[in-house]
Amino acid sequence: MKSLCLAACLFTVLRPALGDQNPAGQEPPQAGPSVTPPAAQEEKPLQDPFASESQPAKAAAEIKDPLQPMNRAFFRFNDKLYLWVLKPAGQGYSKVLPGQARTSFGRLFGNVKYPIRLVNNLLQGKFKAAGIETGRFVVNSTVGIGGLFDPAKEWKLEAHPADFDQTLGFHGVGPGIYFNWPLFGPSSGRGTAGLAADGALSPWSYVGGVGVAVGVPAYRELNNASLHQGEYESFKKATVDPYIAMRSAYFQSRADAVQKSRAREMTPADSRRMSKASSCPNIAGSQLNE
Repeated sequence: MKSLCLAACLFTVLRPALGDQNPAGQEPPQAGPSVTPPAAQEEKPLQDPFASESQPAKAAAEIKDPLQPMNRAFFRFNDKLYLWVLKPAGQGYSKVLPGQARTSFGRLFGNVKYPIRLVNNLLQGKFKAAGIETGRFVVNSTVGIGGLFDPAKEWKLEAHPADFDQTLGFHGVGPGIYFNWPLFGPSSGRGTAGLAADGALSPWSYVGGVGVAVGVPAYRELNNASLHQGEYESFKKATVDPYIAMRSAYFQSRADAVQKSRAREMTPADSRRMSKASSCPNIAGSQLNE
């Protein structure tokens, strides 16, 4: 009996919220087109028109940056070092060496990274991609004169970029907290481990001593900066907070790289896009898409 009374009371209280369509004693509404008042229409949540379906906007809120004061200090250091040292040096270097020659040197540096791409493609179980990378290295090292030219591309041997940060993400390791290292630029806990592992695979680490290990990467960044003059400045002008924009761009690019690595086969368009995205100089955006 008490249960029935309680149910009757709840029905009486909740009846207005249930929206009784035909209360007792009232005529049913005339048939005809019904217009829902604007206030009664269901409100749709605002959506970011620039958000990607594969990378939802909430991903930005998941970036962990507990060391932001230190990271901002290193960001300012890298910014000044680029603007005061690397940029002027790149401008002077571009006046000495023609653009075509600098582009060829860029290809050579990319060709020498073959061990990094080979090992990481194998660690991701991409044996076909590893074989294609080996074919590219052989062709470009011989016919392409050490990698100065890229005849492998004409032979439909597309690049398959891979690095250890991508490999860890492929196997489910999260990015961890954000770092912005002096000289190396934006990174993460996972990215820092990737830098160390890829550095150990780089030929410059065990050929010619410390001078080669430091000098060759420095020259590579000088050559890279000369090929992309003005891009970093345009990036800064287009953002309110360059630090936040660089951090977001880094995490987005690495998330894209991991997502593509989990596909069975990377399309040629994806390969070209990832290779082109590595154009940012390391002093401002290291490993954004290497």
